[in-house]
Amino acid sequence: MDMIGFGARDEFLKRLVDDLSLLITEAEDVTIEKESFRRFSKYVDHLRALLQDLRAKRVYDKPEWAASSSVLQKLHSEVRKARDIIKAYNSGSRLQLLLKCKTMLSQLKKSADEIASIIQQLSLAKLDSMLQLKSKADEIIHGMWSVEFKSAAATEAIVSEIEESIAQNSRSQDHTMRLLHQIADAVGAAPNVSLVRSEIALLKQEKEEMEAQKQHAEALQLSQLIHLLYSSEMITSPPPESPTIMSPRNYLINSFTCPLSCKLMEDPVAIVCGHSFERNAILEYFRIGMKVCPTCNNELSSLDVTQNISLRSSIQEWKQRNAKLRLQSAVSSLDSDDHEVLNEALEILLAVMENTSYIAEVSQHGIAARLVDLLKTGEVNTKAALKCICHLAHYSEENKKTIAAKGVIRCIVKQFCRGETEPEGLVILLELSENEVFADMIGKTKDSIPCLVSLLQNSNPDISQKALNVLGNSETRANMAKELTRMHLWESTARHFDNERFISALTKTLYSSSQDYKLKCLGCIKKLLAFPRLVRKFLSDRNTIPALHGLIQSTISNQQLKQEAMEILLLLVEASEPNDYQTNPSLEELHSQHNINVFLQLASTANTQIKASFLHLLLLMAQKSENARLQIRSDQSVIAHLFSILEGDSRREVRVQVLKLTCSIAEGHPAGVQLPPSPLKETAIATLLNIFTSSTNTEERSAAAGIIGRLPSDDTTINEMLCKSETLKAIHEVVCANDSRYQGMSRESPSPLATTSNCLLENTLAVLLRYTEPNKPELQRQVSKLNVSPSLIHVLSTGSSLAKQRAAIALYHLSQSSHPDTATTTAMADQAQGFFLLFQFRRLLQLKSWCGSSTAALHQSLCTVHGSACSSRHALCLVEAGAVGPLVQTVVSELATSASEAALVALDTLLKDDAYLSSAAAVIVENQGMTAILEVLDKGRLSTKEVALDLFYKILRHSEIAREQSLRSRGILISLLRVDQLKKKAALVLSQMDAIPHQSSYF
Repeated sequence: MDMIGFGARDEFLKRLVDDLSLLITEAEDVTIEKESFRRFSKYVDHLRALLQDLRAKRVYDKPEWAASSSVLQKLHSEVRKARDIIKAYNSGSRLQLLLKCKTMLSQLKKSADEIASIIQQLSLAKLDSMLQLKSKADEIIHGMWSVEFKSAAATEAIVSEIEESIAQNSRSQDHTMRLLHQIADAVGAAPNVSLVRSEIALLKQEKEEMEAQKQHAEALQLSQLIHLLYSSEMITSPPPESPTIMSPRNYLINSFTCPLSCKLMEDPVAIVCGHSFERNAILEYFRIGMKVCPTCNNELSSLDVTQNISLRSSIQEWKQRNAKLRLQSAVSSLDSDDHEVLNEALEILLAVMENTSYIAEVSQHGIAARLVDLLKTGEVNTKAALKCICHLAHYSEENKKTIAAKGVIRCIVKQFCRGETEPEGLVILLELSENEVFADMIGKTKDSIPCLVSLLQNSNPDISQKALNVLGNSETRANMAKELTRMHLWESTARHFDNERFISALTKTLYSSSQDYKLKCLGCIKKLLAFPRLVRKFLSDRNTIPALHGLIQSTISNQQLKQEAMEILLLLVEASEPNDYQTNPSLEELHSQHNINVFLQLASTANTQIKASFLHLLLLMAQKSENARLQIRSDQSVIAHLFSILEGDSRREVRVQVLKLTCSIAEGHPAGVQLPPSPLKETAIATLLNIFTSSTNTEERSAAAGIIGRLPSDDTTINEMLCKSETLKAIHEVVCANDSRYQGMSRESPSPLATTSNCLLENTLAVLLRYTEPNKPELQRQVSKLNVSPSLIHVLSTGSSLAKQRAAIALYHLSQSSHPDTATTTAMADQAQGFFLLFQFRRLLQLKSWCGSSTAALHQSLCTVHGSACSSRHALCLVEAGAVGPLVQTVVSELATSASEAALVALDTLLKDDAYLSSAAAVIVENQGMTAILEVLDKGRLSTKEVALDLFYKILRHSEIAREQSLRSRGILISLLRVDQLKKKAALVLSQMDAIPHQSSYF
């Protein structure tokens, strides 16, 4: 249309307007369902007026209108289609029009909707001057969509009676006359001879057309309508045709049956000879090479198939009639005393209700109560009865009320108790449980909850899931929770509760007004939290933590309720992971400053058990959240509060939680433990020192030591208090006790007591490091008076990784000494050289397995590195103390931890004095130090490798290494040239070994 001139466009609009006028006239001529056609004509008339306005305004001259040309073509086509539909029915028999009324109305509804959709596509909004027309178009669109082409109940009743008369061959004159009056009234005609004659003539004409087209089923139906009209006896009936041995009903059924599959056709198609078959059956027939009609055996000129819409419509209408007749028969049979008749009726009802469109009609018969009565007898098909009840319960609340009042709940529970578990019974309970009244009835019915809970373990997943869904409803939750707490749950059982809907339903019970309900629910949750998969589910549920928090803070919650809620909250926070704080806002909110202050306040006023729980919760929050740690640490009032609890509460379980919390918030912070201002600071320190030195509880002492070890290191007040206290004595006692504790003890699976003792040792060594720091001479002098080095060396063999690290650092500190003057250094160097020669001579003697007594005595009295100078040194001699071997072993055994690096740093102190480099290097090599260093360079951590390279370089300059070690070291060092942080140091060592030039690019 876009390619034609403006005159042609105007002519096209005129034709479209004319067609709309004809459509209006033809719609007004339809004699049935006049209201639907009146409304349809009204909006068609509005559309005609709209197009006339468009034509008058010559909108097709405007560029914006170009896109609408193709839309108008589609509109024209759809208007023609609507006219064809109406003409097809108006031109035929009015009786046939009545029978096909539903099909016609359906077709027109689709046409009206399509017209509305096409109008939507018109580009009216793009034209500024068209805004008024746009609103008119919208009115037409909504109007078209609102037209309900629906046959009236009276029309449907007449059609049903006509079809029933045909099917049952009911053609008495009185019956037909009464029916004829109803038909005439429906089509707006007089029930006289003229009507009957004209209808018969039209039907005969249509019948001949159907026969010519070989549409036998349609022709048969028209023949039956003709016989129906003749039975009115208003005009003389012609002589009967050749007799048939089949009743019209059976003949009708046979004409709807596919000759190939012998089944009722669902998708009938016609082939070129006019016979109809089921689509799949005839296509398969053609696929195997057949080219003749299965019915008439005529050769087919084409294998094309055409959908037989008329036959399909007839089959559908017959099926509907048949279903209604079967339904009426089944409903009547429900009053029978014959079990076979009852079971057959139930099967028919069930088959009819499988098509949901019939459930409303079944419900109108009021059979719900009768079905429950039959179910109670136990003498009918239980499954069929349950399914029928299920359909009715799903349909309406009225049916639910009826079956509940009739006792269906108790009946189903009894079946469960007898082991008769049908999924349909659970579906009925689930339908009922959606209503709070009926859900309460389920919960209060005897044995219902135990039965439902036991079904959670059913091997049939469909049954266990349905039972879970029933239990998840509000009024059954409290009773279910009580039963669950009594059950012994296994992992296989717990998986049934891994359901978001169930978890959410359970946690919502915590908002109940009944404290008894809440306690039952908390007991159930606590039991389920024994299974990790369910812990994750409760953590992901956004109601769980707010509900628990609310119970803990509530002023109306009793002590037991608060304690139970707190225990569950502790379990959840302890199990939480970092990503949980991102996905669950309520978990993040729990760690807010406000809630931290609330928990501290509650801890101050609560009794011992709940106070310890509040403090333990704060501890877990600090351990799980960096943000929580910072908030607690940054609030001076919180710090003061914690230390006031520590000082004022003598109960151990409370003090332990305060100590652990204080230690936790200081962990990893460069400033250490945050202390309250003086004089509270001194009081707090005194309390900590007193606990560490005097407490008999290992856990309490360990926590106190953890805090002392993290106190600010440059605080002179703290150092003075440490000097004056019995702390060092307590340190000595703990470290020395470690020696005897490990004798004969297996380290494969440490007990909780051993774990606590390990923690005490680790924290005590942290305190010791405050005394051994070289810049604190007064504290270091106190340490030197105690012989702690043997115990520290023993820790290197028996302690945890952290304990070994701290022991190595302490040995490093203790081995530091002030450098002697030049003269002393020279003398010491000469002496060291002499003793180095003696040391080499001793090695030679050892190789020859001979040792003189005088030489042995001399060796025992003098250090192999420092000689007699050790006696004048204030610092610890690692060689004389026998620490070199254990330090080397620590380097190797703790490759993956910081203890390895600490041990290397301690060994490096032997090489600090130039006077003893050769002898010190020889001692390290003698104790397999080079092997350990190579292990670090090969497999150690990056920072440890840096220390190892420095040590390797020093030893290499002053001692020889075995050829095998030299070869291995070259390979390892070359590989380190590829590591940016290490390549320069590795190159320096390689150049020392003459493996690469001294002027290498690596420098």
